[in-house]
Amino acid sequence: METRAIDPADIGRSYDIRTRAFGLHPSAERPEWERRAQEAIDEGRSVGVYDGRLLVGRAMIWPFRQWWGGRAVPMAGVAGVVVSPEYRGRGVGTALMRGLIARGRDLGFALSALYPATVPVYRGLGWELAGSQYRVTIETGLLRALRGGAVAVREAGPDDAPWMLDLMRSQYQAGRACGPKDETEQELRAELADDAVFAYRAEHGYVIYGWEGRDLVVHQILAADAPTARALWAVVGSGSSIAKSVRAYLAPDDPVHLLVGEPVLSAVDRSRWMLRCLDATTAVPGRGFPAGLSVDVPLAIDDPEVAENCVSGRLRVEDGHGELVAGPLEVDPVRLGPNGLAALYAGTSVSALVGAGLAVGGDADSLAQLAAAFAGRPAFLLEYF
Repeated sequence: METRAIDPADIGRSYDIRTRAFGLHPSAERPEWERRAQEAIDEGRSVGVYDGRLLVGRAMIWPFRQWWGGRAVPMAGVAGVVVSPEYRGRGVGTALMRGLIARGRDLGFALSALYPATVPVYRGLGWELAGSQYRVTIETGLLRALRGGAVAVREAGPDDAPWMLDLMRSQYQAGRACGPKDETEQELRAELADDAVFAYRAEHGYVIYGWEGRDLVVHQILAADAPTARALWAVVGSGSSIAKSVRAYLAPDDPVHLLVGEPVLSAVDRSRWMLRCLDATTAVPGRGFPAGLSVDVPLAIDDPEVAENCVSGRLRVEDGHGELVAGPLEVDPVRLGPNGLAALYAGTSVSALVGAGLAVGGDADSLAQLAAAFAGRPAFLLEYF
């Protein structure tokens, strides 16, 4: 079997494997699926495994930027990983993911993230559980009671996309967000043009939401201050006579937990996602670190899948910026494999990494410095891809 770029003539075969793997797809959506598949092939973002001339597995990369410590880093979102049923258990999935690691590096992505259908195959190649997508259920009446009338709110549309993106990026930067995906203006304009999507903006914030059956669903809400947050949530809550519940995709530390008068959570749905460093020497400098912190830790990274990620030397952090510096190891370093590096990068506690055997060696001071360098907000994504 051979791992290589997908032949455009095999888009129909790709669709067939996808159907056999994930179930029937609405026929009306097939043209759009095939358009995106062709776009991924044209841009070199698809990888296939072939048995002779027969396509038996397929996966693709979505080109994203993901916020880490308040800075956006190029991230390859892995999607559409499918293997023909009769070829499962024969190493096709592993070959696909190895192909995606190489393709992601070739395309210049420092990181890769995915939502796993099964953990072991991805973990075995260096992806590690890093964060979650959180969907919180809130009683609509609690939001209506916020009564945000002191702040003016108006409808928003596609032409508001540039302003929304500027606000989103400034908020993610100032709040040192970890995990959320950066949007493009084209993506946001298309979302705001959808008749099923409602958007409102105030001077210092916006909300994007819609209906989900008889309930409402908030896709994104950002506010720079409490009065704006109250006003935007109150707009959503104004539907309380019809919708008894609001389902909202939020960061786990969203301020709404502190704004409402009763406990917010009647239910929380959590989908875990995994992260991998494709290019450690780019990912570390691309990430934001705590301001005013000075760190110098002996570190050794061993990545069996990516020789270029194997670094022996030091992690240095100064004034919010970090770098990996190759050099001789004069003392016992903290040793990480690709899984430990991914989990550390995502802010997993160093004590948890040590307890799981994902970080070994080093002295107490080195471990404490690592913990301080990567401490921050919990990692989250708002979207599923």
